Amino acid sequence: MNLKKYNFYFPAEPLKEEDFSPIEISILKDYYRNAFLEFMDKTDKNFGKKKVKKLFVDNYCFNILNDIIKKEDLDSKKIEKIIILEKDMKDMNILTKIEENIIIFMIQPEIQILNTVIKMNVMLKSIKQNHVIKKFLVFIPEENHDVIKHIQDNDAINDFIIDTLNFDLIPIDIDLLSLEKNNTLKELYIEKNMNSINDLATAVVKLENIFGKIKYKYIKGDLAENFCKTLEEKESDMGVNNSEEILGMIVLDRSVDFLTLISSNYTFEGLIDENFGINLGKIKIKENLLKEGLNKDNKKNISQKMIYYGLTTKLNELYCSFRCMHYLDSSKLIVIIREYYKKLAEENQDKKNNISIKQINELTKEIKEFIPYKENLIKIENLLNYILEQLQNPNYIKYIQKEQLMLAGDLPQNLNLYNLYEEHLYEKRDIIILLKLMIIETLTQNGIKDYNKLKREILNIYGYQYIFLFRDLETIGWLREKIFLNNIINLRKNIAEITYNQILEKLELINLTFNRETVEDCSYVFGGYCPLSLRLIEYAIKGRWNKYLDIIKKIPGSTLCPENEEEISEPKDEKNFIFIIFVGGVTYSEIEGIRYLNRKYKEEYLNKKRNKQIQFIIVTTGILNTKKIFGNFGIKEKPTFTMKQFKESYNIE
Repeated sequence: MNLKKYNFYFPAEPLKEEDFSPIEISILKDYYRNAFLEFMDKTDKNFGKKKVKKLFVDNYCFNILNDIIKKEDLDSKKIEKIIILEKDMKDMNILTKIEENIIIFMIQPEIQILNTVIKMNVMLKSIKQNHVIKKFLVFIPEENHDVIKHIQDNDAINDFIIDTLNFDLIPIDIDLLSLEKNNTLKELYIEKNMNSINDLATAVVKLENIFGKIKYKYIKGDLAENFCKTLEEKESDMGVNNSEEILGMIVLDRSVDFLTLISSNYTFEGLIDENFGINLGKIKIKENLLKEGLNKDNKKNISQKMIYYGLTTKLNELYCSFRCMHYLDSSKLIVIIREYYKKLAEENQDKKNNISIKQINELTKEIKEFIPYKENLIKIENLLNYILEQLQNPNYIKYIQKEQLMLAGDLPQNLNLYNLYEEHLYEKRDIIILLKLMIIETLTQNGIKDYNKLKREILNIYGYQYIFLFRDLETIGWLREKIFLNNIINLRKNIAEITYNQILEKLELINLTFNRETVEDCSYVFGGYCPLSLRLIEYAIKGRWNKYLDIIKKIPGSTLCPENEEEISEPKDEKNFIFIIFVGGVTYSEIEGIRYLNRKYKEEYLNKKRNKQIQFIIVTTGILNTKKIFGNFGIKEKPTFTMKQFKESYNIE
């Protein structure tokens, strides 16, 4: 479906798999499928091929297996059914019906889902005392010290055969690979745990062995430098058995641009992730909401049945034409498409119109091509309408106005922020929205005036259980008291070498001539504000890092760029792939900004403005949204279910 026929300026057509040839992301899926089958062969070898297996997986692992494993694989390995594990699984009746001798749990290395497995293990030991069961606990991508210690602390280490399926970089889409670790912010910046950097470096070496060794490197941030050093060690230890070369990589430490993580989304896909949570390229949504939209007369009639809806290039080509757009442009494009096809249908049915048989055939053909897209267009429109309803909340509009002014460099004294905070507290609105605005003030203004006083008020109103959340946000540097110039004599080392407003001006993060109708800059994805992360990527491809090096070096964190930048901006070889690596996570709005650059450089190449095409592959530790970010901060894990508690609950002696 060629959306350019609608004369809609923004180049919205999704990239195709052939755009990335000879990069074959599907190679990774084959690698993971073989690893799964080899693991099953190992269980057959040790316990017999005729043994039927029961497979329990969490949602994360299910989505991975669903994408790479075929039904015949399950049949050949005697797996009759896959059962989904929930983090707070209450219905344990399935355990009483287990007759299999081999049970396999496949989970992410996360404490919450591990607690469910340990609880099931305790119950199985009691219910199936005379039934010998071999229990495997398989971690994807791999176990870590915390989960192993948690198993030991709960006296369950001898109950499982622990193994790993090292599915590290998951191919979410043709241009997006992720470790899918959603807690890396806390691990890296609060706990100082570098496991994810080690995992990412290992995964990138695998990519080099498949696609070629990375030639040129741009680095910004201390953890980005740490990653590159680890990568060099891994390359030496594991070896890179590929003589070909990938053009380069741009490695960004998340701390270089924390602000974008907290800023509100404007792209359709970013808003979908915030509202529904995209998991491995799919969302889980109420069936009627997707197919029929909100029933405003009686919302209770909406079906509670949950279904999955795919949002990737292979699963949903039509959606991928919308995902990168500003949500207002998505709405506008839907209207344009509807009007266009309505007009076509009218022309086709109007027998009084003196048009030729050839024209009628052309119209009929075009309408037939549209019919398969029609149902999907309705689903996309229903998604958009749901999101628009959330955005029309007066409090949200107030919040967004303040956020935009701060991102544009306005001063807090001009914004009357404290009054907004007081209003928020008085009405006891969502604490996360309040904290996001406070974080943006901290990051743009080097702190909040009277922060400690405001913090006390928040804890008094919302409860002191949030003290742990404040502790983590302060540790990562997202909340703090404002430091004034007359107090910096002994605190100079804590002051950023460059202010936010200086970065804003020098790197042109605000597009003063922004116009959605004539998109010329990746600031489009944030409505005229260009995230620092995207500007650094754009300047690297334009060969401008050395030009702005004095400014870039003043942004906290290590800096490295090649002296011969023209090798990247005007490459000579054909295989011009650049890995954009985010250490600590990336948002869907940033992903869409990079996709915009991909399309822009492709069009420049097609229009002979570039000699060679440049293509980006995004690689990250995880894809983040508000829920994932704040869901990991301030958490104190509850103890798991013990054998003693089980016996007391069921009156077993």
